[in-house]
Amino acid sequence: MIRWGIMGLGTIAEKFADTLAKADSTRTVLFAVASRDINKAENFAKRYGADEYFGSYEALCQSDSVDAVYISTPNSMHFENCLTALSAGKNVLCEKPFATDAKKAEELYSLAREKGLFIMEGLWTFHLPLLKKAAEMIKNGVIGETVHIRADYGFIASGARRERKFRSELGGGALLDVGIYNIGFAKLMYNADPIDIKTKCILNEFGTDSFGSVLAEYPNGKFASLTSAIGIKMKTEAEIYGTKGRIYFPDHQKAEHMRVILNDGTHTDYDAPFEINGFEYQIYECCDCIGRGLTESPDYTHRQSIQVAKTLDAVREKWGMSFDL
Repeated sequence: MIRWGIMGLGTIAEKFADTLAKADSTRTVLFAVASRDINKAENFAKRYGADEYFGSYEALCQSDSVDAVYISTPNSMHFENCLTALSAGKNVLCEKPFATDAKKAEELYSLAREKGLFIMEGLWTFHLPLLKKAAEMIKNGVIGETVHIRADYGFIASGARRERKFRSELGGGALLDVGIYNIGFAKLMYNADPIDIKTKCILNEFGTDSFGSVLAEYPNGKFASLTSAIGIKMKTEAEIYGTKGRIYFPDHQKAEHMRVILNDGTHTDYDAPFEINGFEYQIYECCDCIGRGLTESPDYTHRQSIQVAKTLDAVREKWGMSFDL
């Protein structure tokens, strides 16, 4: 059984803790939590049944009872927090984006391999059964030769939440918050990396992107149109077009349903309801990999993660957008 510690206790940490509370307790359990606010840590621990709570991230990582650390701090802190956990001998699942640039991501994966520890970016959609099934169908030519992918994701944040999402010193912006899901989706379905990128964005008062549109070209004449936004509510739809048909997801992030539509007019629906909320698949993947002594996931490898980071870097470079870290 893998005993988890959570570093950073915001909204996404609550989802992670709730998932652990409902997951198979013979495989995984929440054991400890940490916040720079000790009162927040104590209240969080009581709410989710954690045995230990700490007022510093370093103290959490020094606990002999913690096997793996889930890092859900702001984007700008991921690199430093991962270093802290790895240096203390802890396995790591770090919320996406893994780091604010690909170079830092490579450093973390190298350190984990050197120490013989497991580490993975928490791009949880890579582990969803229906997305994996779609990728397999594409590989097997069910919709013929794939030509184009469309994926969108946009939501509205207001007040203090909007500021947190956009602040440059926190590594903010729509691209790293939700655009990464679109880029990850294309990566999974094409099993390839962009060879050219054309993109436009709208920058906000914080100097980060509130809207971005990416047209990415892949080898062998394949393309992807990827749109992300914070401040615009968009359907989280995705469609994969091939020469024999297409695959449609009404929600590619929470992928519990897809429809395969062939050119002859026939279609087949596929459903894969989540056991809990979708987070359980990445958690179980981590537990299995740690139990096998692996340093990375075969389902979402360090190479895939780094290439996603490189694509994010390339888009931001086109925009001339850097972070005030």
